[in-house]
Amino acid sequence: MEKKRAAGDNLGDDNRRGADGRRYSSTRERILREVESRRSATTSDIVAETGLHENTVREHLERLRSDGRLRRVRAEVQGRGRPGWRWETLPAHAVNPYAGLALALADTLARVATDPVAQARLSGAQWGVEIAAQQSDATDITARELVVATMREQGFEPDDTGDEIILHRCPLLAAAARRSDVVCAVHEGMIEGIAGSREQKSDAELLPFQADGACILHLRAHA
Repeated sequence: MEKKRAAGDNLGDDNRRGADGRRYSSTRERILREVESRRSATTSDIVAETGLHENTVREHLERLRSDGRLRRVRAEVQGRGRPGWRWETLPAHAVNPYAGLALALADTLARVATDPVAQARLSGAQWGVEIAAQQSDATDITARELVVATMREQGFEPDDTGDEIILHRCPLLAAAARRSDVVCAVHEGMIEGIAGSREQKSDAELLPFQADGACILHLRAHA
């Protein structure tokens, strides 16, 4: 099958970079631009437009999602059967320019620390205490409510169901996708630090990339 060519196939130095700092290949950049031009597309749309094999397209789309460039959403129901998926570009404010820096710091910590996860959690807890100190006027809410409010301000889009807190977005998605052990440990510590500011000791467990790509937070208070 002859592959279709699109404007920008040979941009080279104009190609963007992934979370690992490497410049995208012409194929990956082409697929990203194709989704951007449509704003929303199915995998089949991209296959039909590029002439690439479906498995190749899926691999690139998943990597672009890990880099925080795209998100996957359920398509509208049409007829019987379970609706499929569509790929969408994220709004400009949702692509965090510090994700690459966070990944670099997480990689460094993983190399130099004896127990990088424990160190990340400790650093996160100290960060959480500092964040809570800036919320000193929020005295009429519970520790859990303060955690949810703070995570909403930081762009996690939390949804508290009572049993668990669903985080629909990660502001450091690219870094978390590559180093979830360290990045999520920082966030767990941060949450415990915030909750602890209300003199309520809590255990935070963050489960990355669960149902529909959202992260699940379990926050348990204990004496």
